[in-house]
Amino acid sequence: MKTKYILLIICLLLLAPCATLAAEKPIIYTVKEGDTLWDISRRFIKDPFYWPNLWSHNPDIGNPHLIYPGQKLRIIDGRIEFILTDEELAEGEAPLKVTLELVELVGTFGGARGFISAGELETAGILLDTVDNRIMISAGEKVFLEMQDLTSVKPGDVYQLLETGEKILHPVNKALVGYHTVDLGTVEVAEVTQSVAVAIVADAKQEIFRGARVRPYVEPPTQIPRKTAEQALLGYIVAAADGKLALGQYDIIHVDLGTANGLEVGNDLKIFRSRELTKAARKMTKHETVLPDIDLGEAIVLEVQQNTAAAVILKIGNLPLYRGDRVGTVTP
Repeated sequence: MKTKYILLIICLLLLAPCATLAAEKPIIYTVKEGDTLWDISRRFIKDPFYWPNLWSHNPDIGNPHLIYPGQKLRIIDGRIEFILTDEELAEGEAPLKVTLELVELVGTFGGARGFISAGELETAGILLDTVDNRIMISAGEKVFLEMQDLTSVKPGDVYQLLETGEKILHPVNKALVGYHTVDLGTVEVAEVTQSVAVAIVADAKQEIFRGARVRPYVEPPTQIPRKTAEQALLGYIVAAADGKLALGQYDIIHVDLGTANGLEVGNDLKIFRSRELTKAARKMTKHETVLPDIDLGEAIVLEVQQNTAAAVILKIGNLPLYRGDRVGTVTP
């Protein structure tokens, strides 16, 4: 019996290096026409957000969509490496490697969809009707969606159903920024006709009625890769998830910066408040003295629209945060 155990251990020891080598064997992928780093990251690493981090840490890549057919990539240990040609190696180039800096989310992304900007609402679709005269619509039912751009809709697309709530005005200029929203569920498009998209209610979280608004569904990410902001931007907190007044760690905030300003998913935001002179100090000085800002915390951008963005608060100081507090990108 002891001899059998010894032989078994020897066999396992002999097989172990082979198993290790097999586990470490890289995947060599040749880029095909139409490939992007986004698609490749999603296919091999199960993380489509890998490539923005790869790009931001390696400026030599240039535009990440301009990888060319025939280029070879090595996928190993959860990272993508570019296999350089003999000419590139002769020039002293080294394979590009990236260690990702990912921020783990704490189940907060749903709050990022609790707001819709005024601009996004203008382009949102509407749940127009269903197959019968019932008032309330539930999961599994067929519905008809009137879409602003029907040509962009195709079978299999998933959309979020929402109900708009309270208006949100900018804390400084009082302009309309957007609306709080209630998440009603999701629908999946089954067919596109000349006039409407025919869809099935996939998930009903609350009562659904005709008139519900429709926007593309965004799959909640579990991680966000940090991406250094390319320019200094300043804005305001204009809204908070669930209409909260005082905000704390892991709350969702909405800011008046977006793609039009150059803001991107993964950008870090510092949160601060202007510090005012006390009444006694104002009496003593004859100058326009500006005191250092009050540091309130830090956030990271989760989702970006044209003029607004959602971010999650990662760190806070000893003071609560409010609508109207300032935000700014963290630059090198």
